[in-house]
Amino acid sequence: MQALLEAKNNQNSGRTYTLCYHAYMTGFEIALGITVILAFGTMIVLQMKKPQVVSDNRDWSKDIAKIEKELEIEKAEHNKLSGGNKQMFAELTQAKAKLQSLEKERDALQKTVTKYETEEEQDKREHKGLVEKQDAMLQALREERQRVLQAEAEAKQVAEEERDRLWNDHEVTVISTLIDLCKQPHLQFKSYSNNSLPDDFDGSLKPDFLIDFLGQYVVFDAKVSKSQSLQTYIDDQVKKTAEKMKKNDKIYPHIFLVVPTEAVAELKKLVYAKDQYYFYVISREALSPILASLKRISTYELAETLDPQKRENIINTLAEMTTQINMTSATSLLTTKRAVEVLARMQKADPELAAEVEQKSKEKTLNAYSPTELKRLASSLTAQNSEINSLASPKPPVSKKMIEAAESVISQKLL
Repeated sequence: MQALLEAKNNQNSGRTYTLCYHAYMTGFEIALGITVILAFGTMIVLQMKKPQVVSDNRDWSKDIAKIEKELEIEKAEHNKLSGGNKQMFAELTQAKAKLQSLEKERDALQKTVTKYETEEEQDKREHKGLVEKQDAMLQALREERQRVLQAEAEAKQVAEEERDRLWNDHEVTVISTLIDLCKQPHLQFKSYSNNSLPDDFDGSLKPDFLIDFLGQYVVFDAKVSKSQSLQTYIDDQVKKTAEKMKKNDKIYPHIFLVVPTEAVAELKKLVYAKDQYYFYVISREALSPILASLKRISTYELAETLDPQKRENIINTLAEMTTQINMTSATSLLTTKRAVEVLARMQKADPELAAEVEQKSKEKTLNAYSPTELKRLASSLTAQNSEINSLASPKPPVSKKMIEAAESVISQKLL
């Protein structure tokens, strides 16, 4: 930009110099012309005034010499001015050439500046667009995060409300189920609730439900908890209950803690041995087979003659059956939950494909199990074992490693 300003100043200076030079030369030429005209006029006037006398002896040579000398001086001055004019013309030509060069440089610089200004403007527009896009993305991210957090909070609230409702209704449901089962014709147990305990029962203990069994009381206690860790709650309840029932001969040593079916899957431990008592964490679905097994023992014609070891073996067998029932229920629940999650992911991944699958599934019909086959397997352990063995021939496509892993999980669940 400094170069452009200098070129502009040089251009203005050159124009001023040229104007002054032309003005000076024009005045000089006019003066010179006037001088020459005056000289010749003077000569003519003098000639005309000269007497027409042949005998005039005046010497005009001096005047002519003087005029010629003045003319020579004027010529010399003129030549000097002419040389200066040529030098100034050469300088003017150089100045014009330099000016043209500076003008070209100025135009090039102007184009460069214009280019940079255009690019800068474009960069500003792009930067503004990127900033706006980034702000929009950040806003969308914040809104999505807020939506997810809100959805999670709502889901958590619904789960907690459902859990509270489940726990609130659980104790009443368990007691009601036990009362109904004890009234069944094939059971007919004498039972007691926490509002009507036996007269000979220690008043410091108030279990939810008791049944009279071979001179002792089998305890069924519905456990209600709103704590986040059900396992910790059950561990603590086992310790407290064992302490309360310590050295009470009226309490049968096998105690059943009833929790909701959905809660069984959350527990890593279902069987506890504390002091002389065994605690079994069961679901409501296990109550019926347990009562049926206890009734079978109590009505056995040699029940009173059974030694304690045999009775203990029978009870252990019943406990294993109870645990197996609980495990089966929990496994079925987890399998069903996982299947529902898989279907939900499929629908979310490709709604159109999921809709087609659902439409096709409506057209499909599942073949019902044969009643004859169900009856054959249900009434014969030999038939069941035969069917199980047939699954191993031919060898199923399940690796030994997977079987061992499954056995490990089941073993840990039972501990």
